[in-house]
Amino acid sequence: ITGSGVQRAEEVYELRAVSPDVPADVAARYPHLRGCAALQLPEEAVKKAHHLLKGQLLVSMHTATGAALDATGLQLQGALDDLCMYNGPLGYYSATPGQEAASGSSSFGAGGVTVWAPTAQRMELLRWQGPRGGEPEVHVMREGQYGEWSLDVPPGWYGSYYKYRVTVYCPFTQRVEVSEATDPYARSLAADGERTQFLHIWDPALAPPGWSSHPSPPLSQWTDISIYELHVRDFSATDESVPPALRGKYLAFCPDKVGGSGSAGLRHLATLREVGVNHLHLLPTYDFGSVPERPEEQRRVEDDLSSYPPDSEVQQAAVLAVADQDAFNWGYDPVHYGVPEGSYATNPDGPSRILEYRQMVQALHAQGWRVVPDVVYNHTFRAGPHDRYSVLDKIVPGYYHRRLENGEVCQSTCCNNTATEHAMCERLVVDDIIHWAQNYRVDGFRFDIMGHLMLSTLMKMRAGLDALTLEKDGVDGKSIYIYGEAWDFGEVLNNARGKNCGQMNLAGTKLGAFNDRLRDGALGGGPFEPHDFQGLVTGLALAPNPTAAASQAGGSPGRQLEELLLLSDWVRYSLAGNLRDYPLQNADGVVRRGEDATAHGQPLAYGAEPCEHVAFIGCHDNLTIWDYVSEKAPPTSYAPDRARMSVMCLSLVALSQGVPFFHAGDDLLRSKSLDRDSYNSGDHFNRLDWTGATNNFGVGLPVATKNQYGWGYKRPLLANPFLKPSPDTIRLAA
Repeated sequence: ITGSGVQRAEEVYELRAVSPDVPADVAARYPHLRGCAALQLPEEAVKKAHHLLKGQLLVSMHTATGAALDATGLQLQGALDDLCMYNGPLGYYSATPGQEAASGSSSFGAGGVTVWAPTAQRMELLRWQGPRGGEPEVHVMREGQYGEWSLDVPPGWYGSYYKYRVTVYCPFTQRVEVSEATDPYARSLAADGERTQFLHIWDPALAPPGWSSHPSPPLSQWTDISIYELHVRDFSATDESVPPALRGKYLAFCPDKVGGSGSAGLRHLATLREVGVNHLHLLPTYDFGSVPERPEEQRRVEDDLSSYPPDSEVQQAAVLAVADQDAFNWGYDPVHYGVPEGSYATNPDGPSRILEYRQMVQALHAQGWRVVPDVVYNHTFRAGPHDRYSVLDKIVPGYYHRRLENGEVCQSTCCNNTATEHAMCERLVVDDIIHWAQNYRVDGFRFDIMGHLMLSTLMKMRAGLDALTLEKDGVDGKSIYIYGEAWDFGEVLNNARGKNCGQMNLAGTKLGAFNDRLRDGALGGGPFEPHDFQGLVTGLALAPNPTAAASQAGGSPGRQLEELLLLSDWVRYSLAGNLRDYPLQNADGVVRRGEDATAHGQPLAYGAEPCEHVAFIGCHDNLTIWDYVSEKAPPTSYAPDRARMSVMCLSLVALSQGVPFFHAGDDLLRSKSLDRDSYNSGDHFNRLDWTGATNNFGVGLPVATKNQYGWGYKRPLLANPFLKPSPDTIRLAA
């Protein structure tokens, strides 16, 4: 592009302005394009559309006399949806899957592999015999009608590994790139997702004995659900009653593998089941990119951090020194949605992760737990043509991710936002949900940043799950519960990209949504407000801390009492199920339905049924309940009083109409030493002591990357010995 316009174009077509605004049907699909001018391609260009979509496309604007004014690239997602939507098989598949699965044989016949890549100019399959090393065989794939590329797979390839080599124009580098990518529909992988494995998920060798016939614990209705949120590694990484080889692994949930009388963690889970908690929510267990999967490549803190003062900087410095190479991360960094994470398996290469995940699920079912994986379809870990963890964006650059008008990928979720308003992106995530339900027998799904997904996508998931039956699939899909974070923000705010899964859109859908009104009413403030603002439980107006007394509600005792009564209303509506039609007398004496009261500038209550209400105060995000209370309670309240505040928070959750949700360890006064975002803070700050001997408070200042701004107020709290609960206090709270 020069001052004279676009140079060396191979084909040029004149566009005709047909409307000062996009047509109504287009605006309905893409609301953010309202107000844009509509330009029409000539018929000869439309006939060549499939060809044109494989190259660089530009629109150049000129004056009536031909002088160049401006030029821009094109975003092709809508055209690809209209012209290239594909409904056939994807990934590796058998030519006769039903017959082979029914036969129970581990000897497989011919099959095929297909990848959807309509903008690719060439697609090759690279095959290796093993997970690493060697030179690949190269096989040219054939293109189909809708941009799908396929290759026949002979029986002898079963168990070997492959990648795609794709030649495709990339709008982000503005050139044709040649990239190697794993399969978006992978079902088995080499360590670190380096290669995809030819493996059938229904291979009987990948299932533990009794897998196909074992039942999930029964569930009569969704309001019988109570959820315990747990990280796989947290469960056993520091539990000395677990065999060393199984710590931090799927198999630590299996009593027969742990041996003896079980581990401390398993005994605690048994106690929780006895009191009625029945759903175990596991933080991400799909293949993520933020942890090296091979143990020999994982770094560890070698120093004994217990020897340093409770407010020291040494502990966090040691943790941060290895944080990006150790075995710990929450895992909200998806690479392959359809494969279990390899770092939790005893062998990250090949099928061990599949078998051991199923052993975990089967063992938890036998212990009375229904299992809920945390899914992250709102973003991918990486994008672009070069990053080793980029998958989707190498195969169809610019399609699977939501983009701004200037072409950049939206990153309001923290990473590369996906776009389920695009047909094949929606198909990918709907297919994946059904895959996990059918092939791993999970009993629910917790959606990270669910508000960034389109409501139509979740409704297709719901319909797909409802179609699964015990007789046909071995799964009662109608019992599978869906819930998530229905926050409305970023580029999807107020349905800007289509009707999303924000809180205000969910009434009547039977999708569960986390209720931040209960959390903020009980604790006071919010995660992004001053740390010591108080609420119903933490002492607002009645037992103020000095800073809140001076600044919250303008520092006025009278206004603070008014705020306390207002926050009490937030809690009361939550106890009643967060129902928009529920009438309740407010603190000012006026009876209001839930949707007529307000919180955060929106209707206070927004649900239509109790099953849509996920009642929570603590979760993996932000501080633990104990740490929240530690920062908000008045300085005159010591550990026993703070324990009572923590238990009251748990009681509000347990007694709320709806689905109660508990963060693992909050029932043991769990602390992360005031770390507000421990996603990469290692085993040290995320430690769970199932014995109740300690709650992990005062194990050093939390990591600087997320907490250094608050070290000034955190330091004296951590150093105060009267704020650390004794084993007796922890035991009483539990």
